Amino acid sequence: MNRLSHCLSILVLLVEIVHAQDSFVVDTKAQWETWNFPLGTLNIEVDGSITPVRFDQPFNAAPDSPLFTHELRAGAQRGGVWKAGSNLAAASLIIDGDTSTYWQPNPADGADQWWIEIDLGRMVAVGEVRLHFPDEAGARPLRTFRVFGSDGKFQSIADDVFTFNLIGGTTKRNEETLVAFPVAFGEATKRVIRLGQSDGTTAANTAFAPLQYIRIVADAKSDQAALAEVEVMSFGQNIAGETMARGGLIDDQGKGRASAMIDGDVNTFWEELNWFEAGQFIAQWQWDLGAVYWINRVIFVAFQESTTFSRPRILRHRLLGSDGSLKPSGETDFDVLFDFPDPAGWHNPQPITYLLRPSRPLRHLGMVFGGSSSGAIAEIVAVPTGYVAEVEMRSDFIKIGERPKVFRTLEWDADLPPGTQIRAQTRSGSGLDEGNTYYHRKGHEVTEDEYNALKKRWKGDIVPYIRPSADWSDWSNDYLFSGQEFLSPNPRRYVQFRISLKSDTPTAAPTLRMLRILYTDSFLNGAFGEVTPKEARAGEAEDFTYRLQPDFADGDRGFNRLRLDTPSQTALGSLTIRIGATEIEPLAVELTPDSVVVALPQVVRRQAVQIDLRVNVFENPYAFNAFVGHTDDMGFWQQVDPMGRSATTVFLPEVPAALKLIDKIAISPAVLTPNGDGIGDRTEVRFAVLKTDAPVDVDIYSLDGRLVRSLAGGRGNDGFLVYTWSGDDALGRTVPPGIYVVRIDVKAQTDVEGVSRIVNVVY
Repeated sequence: MNRLSHCLSILVLLVEIVHAQDSFVVDTKAQWETWNFPLGTLNIEVDGSITPVRFDQPFNAAPDSPLFTHELRAGAQRGGVWKAGSNLAAASLIIDGDTSTYWQPNPADGADQWWIEIDLGRMVAVGEVRLHFPDEAGARPLRTFRVFGSDGKFQSIADDVFTFNLIGGTTKRNEETLVAFPVAFGEATKRVIRLGQSDGTTAANTAFAPLQYIRIVADAKSDQAALAEVEVMSFGQNIAGETMARGGLIDDQGKGRASAMIDGDVNTFWEELNWFEAGQFIAQWQWDLGAVYWINRVIFVAFQESTTFSRPRILRHRLLGSDGSLKPSGETDFDVLFDFPDPAGWHNPQPITYLLRPSRPLRHLGMVFGGSSSGAIAEIVAVPTGYVAEVEMRSDFIKIGERPKVFRTLEWDADLPPGTQIRAQTRSGSGLDEGNTYYHRKGHEVTEDEYNALKKRWKGDIVPYIRPSADWSDWSNDYLFSGQEFLSPNPRRYVQFRISLKSDTPTAAPTLRMLRILYTDSFLNGAFGEVTPKEARAGEAEDFTYRLQPDFADGDRGFNRLRLDTPSQTALGSLTIRIGATEIEPLAVELTPDSVVVALPQVVRRQAVQIDLRVNVFENPYAFNAFVGHTDDMGFWQQVDPMGRSATTVFLPEVPAALKLIDKIAISPAVLTPNGDGIGDRTEVRFAVLKTDAPVDVDIYSLDGRLVRSLAGGRGNDGFLVYTWSGDDALGRTVPPGIYVVRIDVKAQTDVEGVSRIVNVVY
């Protein structure tokens, strides 16, 4: 059984448990763990509550070093305490996070064997190394020692040989239980660039060294010598290495080399040459972190071949950042965070530290370079602070029942401190398609027939899939509050949830405790609709026929109420209703500017229902959405699905080609006589707006351009926009006789259109 099928089985079982309550609830740790979300971004507690992960600064990189694996000349190597000259069995105790346990070198071993070495498993930007010693009977601090560090750069093409630099050591007999050494070698070649001002809550220290190995060497033997704990302190946790596991991506325009910058290995690197585009800023790579983090530090470590004569360097570039917002084109909307000038001369900086003060919510980073070469980048360090700024979690496809259900409301229970929010969306469907995806051995997808025709040696993997059937909806709009009416199509058998936990500050985060969807059995197994004709002219009354065909199954209640959304108010005399071939007299009809609601004289189960009506259409395209209901449940409507693609949609062919947004303008009467006799005391400005639902302003001006009054109005029953003027100014005073200008302005996203007309005031 694949993972998705397993998850569906679990969720179906849970539905059966809660079916009697007509609700589906997610509120346990086991349930949440079946959801998909970026690795390492959420804490799921035993009680079922969920909170975004908090990143504290500084960060001790030693305890989790065994979680990392890297390649050596000799093969794969797991991080941790990997070497010790003496008592290797107890060596791991120096990174177990417990200062009450310790490593003691064997007193019988020579002084040259009293050493121990930590492999951090990846390169870490280390700012300080702290050594904790016990001081109790049988275990005393090391008295004389030195601490060394190496970045893990291979110094041999055949062997695992590294260069170690001195970090610090004792200058007199040590009696302390805590000794700390700042790590600051190589500072002369580093560059630190700041964006913004510190808020005073975060240390401004920038000194560090890129290190992977820490070696502690005793300079002399001492009685009962022991080492309890080694803390390797970085500015914060580097989230670069887990990018792919979180569902993120780093891409250098498809060249496939950028991942070398986030693999934790200074022996691999990324570099790009653009000999023919010197001087231009060329987009080189973009990095999706997989979630939105509050980032306050980004470090780039340059690459240095051991045999290269010139210094390692990173050349002129721009650093870009985005919180994930999109441009109208759908592309990521990047801001320029920093401009790094062309390094001059021999002293090109090696590591570059970018400090963001205050921290900034970032989902994407990018780099563009302005020269013919980028220089070489070995590693990127991205340091978050506080809670994850925004993380999205998505359920699998959840089967609520064998029969379609009417989903009524979506509810949740959450703690929302100021500056935090929960965004929820749903989509729904009637089924899932199962099948296989076939791959050629070279990695590209082929059809089943093509796969079967391949020789055995060219056949790749066959990967099973479960995916939504064609009737699944897109994601709904955001639910604005718990208990809101379900926003995705109904009735359906399956539902899927997408939840975002978001904070506007790194110091607070929402906590989600429960998600619940309330549902009932549907009136019908399904219902399908179609409208004719499929085309109309904008703003002109047109006769339409809407046909509804029930899909009845045993146990269905049927329906005796019907609602049809309309683009304008239906002309009452045009409304006729048929059940089957028989015209019927409805029990009641309610007409509004945007719908018609009909109470039927009988319960309909299998017979088709036809509605004839006359309306004006302005929106292109316009979908006639229909719903069925029952007097047993007056508060709910079951949605009717289109019989096919665009089956309930009407198009206005002339609208896309129209050059104007404002059409069919009428001012009646054109001569206004505001003398209070009830004849011509006010004029009506009537018009249609095409291709947009943008805001509309209607104003009255004098001939010298002075604004007299802004008019109030709105959409009339026939769908036209209607604004009235009684011949008064903004203060309610009757204007002098004369000629006035009516100005109509539509402020669309891509254009502003205005139309002027004349109205005369006479009395």
